[in-house]
Amino acid sequence: MVDDPATDLIVSWSTNNNSLVVWNVPEFAGDLLPKYFKHRNFSSFVRQLNTYGFRKVDTDCWEFANEGFLRGQKHLLNSINRQKPAHPHPHPHPHPPEPPGRRASAKLCVEVGKFGLDEEVERLIREKNVLMQELVRLRQQHQAMDNELKIVGQRIQVME
Repeated sequence: MVDDPATDLIVSWSTNNNSLVVWNVPEFAGDLLPKYFKHRNFSSFVRQLNTYGFRKVDTDCWEFANEGFLRGQKHLLNSINRQKPAHPHPHPHPHPPEPPGRRASAKLCVEVGKFGLDEEVERLIREKNVLMQELVRLRQQHQAMDNELKIVGQRIQVME
């Protein structure tokens, strides 16, 4: 849906092609969500994004990024996985344990086959770039807040 130019006024890629932006939440929830999901609830959609490691990029709009979600890089989509909760809830009826080593070795085989060193380096570079962009944005925001604080301080001094 993000690649479809017909929906660009509702949802599209960011200008950097490294995140998705929902421009029109009511239309997105009412028209697009039901086409791709079993609900129309935008909050549920955002929770699902968070579950898969997407994070909100800009506090002023609905922009979400994930290092494995880049325009034209469909091979990276395999790196997007459901994240486990920080504090898993105990299950009343746990599954029987697997033989020791079987689960770990199967996971290792999948990871070795799925990710090579080159892909890991590329992922780390992308993550660094996203973090650097966020750092620049936060520094600018901090500078703006400092300026506003100085102005307020000056106004208080004038009033005294």
